[in-house]
Amino acid sequence: MLSRMIVSLWAVLIEISLWLMLVSGIVGGWRAGGIGGAIGGLVVAFILGSMFLGAFLVLEDIRKSVKAIEKQKQ
Repeated sequence: MLSRMIVSLWAVLIEISLWLMLVSGIVGGWRAGGIGGAIGGLVVAFILGSMFLGAFLVLEDIRKSVKAIEKQKQ
């Protein structure tokens, strides 16, 4: 039961972590260098987030596609 709930909430957890990473990048950049630092922090956080967490989102999309194909065959 718990494992199914974790799998179903996996995409939500990844998306929340991506948003937190972006907000952290903005705040850290703002503290480091004002508005220019905030923009730089946002860009760096976006690139790092897409590199490290984007693969998990792709896996989630593949899982949904496979589930839809299995549903069609039944």
